[in-house]
Amino acid sequence: MSSSTQERSTTRPQSGRALILVDIQNDFLPPSGSLAVPEGRAILPLVHSLIEDGEWDLICASLVTHPSNHISFASQHEGHSAFEEIHIPLLNSKEGAQTSQMLWPDHCIPESKGWELEEGVKTRLDAKAAAGLPVELVRKGTNQALDSYSAFADNQYTSFTSLSRLLFSTNITHLTVVGLAADYCVRATCVDARKFGFEVELVWEGTKAVGQGEEVGRKLREELEGVWGVKVV
Repeated sequence: MSSSTQERSTTRPQSGRALILVDIQNDFLPPSGSLAVPEGRAILPLVHSLIEDGEWDLICASLVTHPSNHISFASQHEGHSAFEEIHIPLLNSKEGAQTSQMLWPDHCIPESKGWELEEGVKTRLDAKAAAGLPVELVRKGTNQALDSYSAFADNQYTSFTSLSRLLFSTNITHLTVVGLAADYCVRATCVDARKFGFEVELVWEGTKAVGQGEEVGRKLREELEGVWGVKVV
């Protein structure tokens, strides 16, 4: 398993399926993650099962990879606290426009324990890669000045990750998405996947939200299904 394209069979699927694992990293998991998603560990049995038993042509796992001075960290903004919304510059704007930015606790700094994939996910991905299945890691959030919820691009679409290239180059057409958190990075990944024209299935049991309550989940499902055409199962 590596972040570079692995050696593959010369036979490619005509209509392939990929499993997309969004940010299943220790910092997003209770009880010790610095930005733990409530009940985040509840998704792990299903995620492990999908990795082990699903019929995939490719598995991609995204990794939030923030520098220690990332703009989303509340610690970088004196007088502000985590889970507070501020405004930051809209890059490439000639009018000095701004956009909103949620502040978070420091999280997913490279080579920290919190940055690493959950151990059960990592072990299973290693086993799949050893057995010959293409497994790719996609880093996101590396730009200090921008946040990156989606596994495809930063929040302002100034740059794109390797994910779309990996999917198109292996003839993937259908994506099954699980991970954390439903109302931020999973949502953004599903939306961008639809913008790229992929068929997208979000496994509801395989995601949890930062926001709590039935209303959060209901509105999210309505948007993903009704506006973006995501199949929520």
